[in-house]
Amino acid sequence: MPVTLDPSLPPSLYPLAWLVGSWQGAGALHHPTPEGPADRRVEQQLDCVANADGTLAWTSLVHVIDDAAPLPPTSVFTSDDVPAPTPVGSGERSLLMRESGVWTVGDPLPGQDLAAAREAPAGDPAAFISYGLQARFDPGQPDGPADWAGEVRGPRVQLARRTPDGALAATRMFGYVGGRLMWLWERRGDTGEDGTDLIPYLSLELDRV
Repeated sequence: MPVTLDPSLPPSLYPLAWLVGSWQGAGALHHPTPEGPADRRVEQQLDCVANADGTLAWTSLVHVIDDAAPLPPTSVFTSDDVPAPTPVGSGERSLLMRESGVWTVGDPLPGQDLAAAREAPAGDPAAFISYGLQARFDPGQPDGPADWAGEVRGPRVQLARRTPDGALAATRMFGYVGGRLMWLWERRGDTGEDGTDLIPYLSLELDRV
């Protein structure tokens, strides 16, 4: 779905124009157990607002619902003949996370043919340019804010967080698909032999409001 560019948007945020706005939707909190997955439903309210300094403010509120998660967990991956999950909980809501953050778009990444990209038709994948991206998220917890780095290319974002020794600790992937915002948060789990495998933590499908 085409994105209408707000003329008041700072040029530095043009690569993230599709993310700007208010969103809400549902998804899954992934909680593996020895008996298998015990995913729970989550609901998110998200606001992405342009700051005067050309950065993007991120404000997220996520509640966990005492109910089964959407299958498998989000409808973007589900065929029409898959039945909806049967309610298994009380439906009680509890706050999982209140997170604020700031996104900063950097320069185009090296190794690209910028002239060719700018001559390509709008919406053509050949017109997409990869930009460096920095983000700082603060979940309001004792560990404090965390720095993430990655890139934005067209309607896709990839971010990664690393430990002080450089090991990959978590990733967040975002996509604008059919007018909806899909995103997945994976973080280090204990499923691998060395405890470094990334496993899903949150996956959500949001609509613009």
